[in-house]
Amino acid sequence: MKYIIAIGIFQALLAAVLLLRSRYRKNADDLLISLVVCIGLHLSIKFFIFTFVEDQQVLNMLNTFIGFCYIPLLYLYTLKTIRPEFVSASKWYLFIPFIIGAIGYFSTVCVLTVTSPKAYLVLYWYNTISLYTLLPLDIIFSCGIIYLAINKLPRNSQEKKLIVQLASLFLSIGILGVLFLTFSSSFLSLNYLSRSIIYTLLVIITIRIITYKYGVLVDPVSTIINNEMLLSAANYNVSEESNDEMNSVVESNYLLNSPIENILITEVEKPEPQKRKEILSQSEMFKILLKLEKAMEEKQYFMESELTLDKLAKLTAINKYHISETLNHFVNKPFYTFVNEYRIEYVKEKLRSLTEKNSSINILDLAYESGFNSKSSFNRYFKEITTHTPREYINLISTPILVS
Repeated sequence: MKYIIAIGIFQALLAAVLLLRSRYRKNADDLLISLVVCIGLHLSIKFFIFTFVEDQQVLNMLNTFIGFCYIPLLYLYTLKTIRPEFVSASKWYLFIPFIIGAIGYFSTVCVLTVTSPKAYLVLYWYNTISLYTLLPLDIIFSCGIIYLAINKLPRNSQEKKLIVQLASLFLSIGILGVLFLTFSSSFLSLNYLSRSIIYTLLVIITIRIITYKYGVLVDPVSTIINNEMLLSAANYNVSEESNDEMNSVVESNYLLNSPIENILITEVEKPEPQKRKEILSQSEMFKILLKLEKAMEEKQYFMESELTLDKLAKLTAINKYHISETLNHFVNKPFYTFVNEYRIEYVKEKLRSLTEKNSSINILDLAYESGFNSKSSFNRYFKEITTHTPREYINLISTPILVS
């Protein structure tokens, strides 16, 4: 069992370091970091107990309190993924069981340390109360997280897959815990087996988080999957295509010279255009995307209101068809959605900066400054990307002076 725990500690440390150093790190990833750190601490405490403690009663019954953190952190990560502006601290009360569990755990340790006559009785009640509280909470809230992710996140979102899989693993831990708790009185050897399986599932959870971001465990099939996970720095939601987006779809399918009537007919008959066979390899598209992201971040090409696929191709010295193929096939978003997400992020940063300074805000000026050339287009994309209107977003971060 100690070997499993040691592997888990290493994997948790690796996951935390990789997430901290990620250039694709998002605000929600801080919750994933907290989750793997908690797993690492949990396993470290267990490694210490199994290495240095000889009392069989303590080995069999002393549960750690850190398990009360897992589901709340995953739940907050889910909410943060669904709504990026969500403030995690507003749900602080989710950690009340963790705080109570910590008090109970350290109180029990103190009683065991002073070798009180009632030490084993205290240990029994701590173990019983913590287990009968933790297991139902894990099962109920894991199911709730799965339901929330399935209904609130885009169908093909990599974050959705990650959340559902992690919640399913925690659900498995809860169910297995109940089963082993039920039958352990009849088969004492099940206690060792149950702990080994649960620690193995915790190791799998940390590995799954690593593969989500970096594809550390690579095999011929998972290479492509993990590269796509790496590139999910934002939720690639597929919204209704505007006229601009229609143009990008046309470009990606080499229909630049087709009559507009044919394009409209095609869009009506085939809402989801059939993808042609990819010409570029996954690694080539990955390199192109990195170059595009660097150009957008450093050169801020998105601020050009007349930016088109042809213009961006000339500015970045990348073949325009390669750009289109990379965006549509590798990132699953049209050209103008890709560009407008950078514009919306620019506006959000400006709004945060101005509200911190308590300065007046002209939303329309910021929209034009970021590269939008119409108020309606800006409002639509802002709503699609942030799930809020510009004024709703301002109300979330503060209440500045607004200038129409």
